Amino acid sequence: MRRVTKSGARRRGGSQKVIFQRHASPPASRGPAGAPDLALLPHGCGETIPSLRRIRASYALETNGERLYRLCAALVERNLADARLWQKSGKVAVVFVRNAIQNRIEEFSGGALEGEIEYCCEVRDDVGTGTWRNGALDDGRLLATFEVQTCGYLKIGAALAALEEEERFLGAAFYFLLRRSLYRWMRIYDHTDAEFYNEQLHEWMEQDDPANRDAYEFPAVEEVIPEPVRTAEDWTCHRARKLLRRHVNGPHSPWIRQILTLHRLSRLKGCIARFEGDFDDAPVPSLLLVFRENDAIQACFDHESDRYNETANEPSCAVCFRPEVREEFDAALRTMAIFLRINVELAKLITLIDGREGKDASQCQHRTEPSLRAA
Repeated sequence: MRRVTKSGARRRGGSQKVIFQRHASPPASRGPAGAPDLALLPHGCGETIPSLRRIRASYALETNGERLYRLCAALVERNLADARLWQKSGKVAVVFVRNAIQNRIEEFSGGALEGEIEYCCEVRDDVGTGTWRNGALDDGRLLATFEVQTCGYLKIGAALAALEEEERFLGAAFYFLLRRSLYRWMRIYDHTDAEFYNEQLHEWMEQDDPANRDAYEFPAVEEVIPEPVRTAEDWTCHRARKLLRRHVNGPHSPWIRQILTLHRLSRLKGCIARFEGDFDDAPVPSLLLVFRENDAIQACFDHESDRYNETANEPSCAVCFRPEVREEFDAALRTMAIFLRINVELAKLITLIDGREGKDASQCQHRTEPSLRAA
């Protein structure tokens, strides 16, 4: 939502009135009435002009202000903001909405996302030509978006190996359910993305001049994928859950309980906005999922991430709603809450597995951070 301030501008449809107050003068007075909004010209002129000290010199114009104030009212009705926040925000509607949303996100996540996955949340009124529930978006709706700022990093190879020691395919089931759960709500970068990038490299090499083909390097993606993971690619979620539940009280219970919680959340129904033609590329990945540090998957990601955000990427999550329509606004809030909760549970899982990995201080830095933040 944009806020524009122009010196000397007037509110659209508004008017200004200069009111002169008449005060009774003493009988002996022959001069002009001494009203507080009148000022005398130099001595002997006999004319008066109005003082400008009570007339505003600037006005604040709110683009689509009516919609903005409807959003403010909806936030107050659902106890997501109050009069105290309105005063703290300087009685500025845009600041009020921003603070209300930010406070709610911080309260909801409890700091779990800090240092793991970072998003920027925006509420916009320029929804373009996208679609919502297979219908055209009109000018009466707002669009709330989450866009990733720093994607998460999960090195999962050692954890999968430990699970495989407990039972054959237990690690593969864990990996399968993790990917399927996250794919429902966000884009992640895993071995399938690296394989696709490898295929693209081969196509580019074949189309290139033969003299340049020796310059191409192809990361050995197939070699880093654990054999159980390759074998279990055609599994179903039901089969993976069944195997994991048999070990819910086993040595690796915290991991298994966490992935089952994440999977249950991912199956909740949300109302996510879909787009057609508004963006040039898919969302930036919210998570880089590798087996070993600096493996072939990470190498492919490092090459591809250089072009992230060079064009208009779709948001990681988007909801469309009219603030005054209770059903739409409640559905949007529910969808945003599910998305945040999934990210919070993912951050907890990363912390649990990182403890197993025994990462030192230098490894705790997100491997994706430089390339994404430079974009």
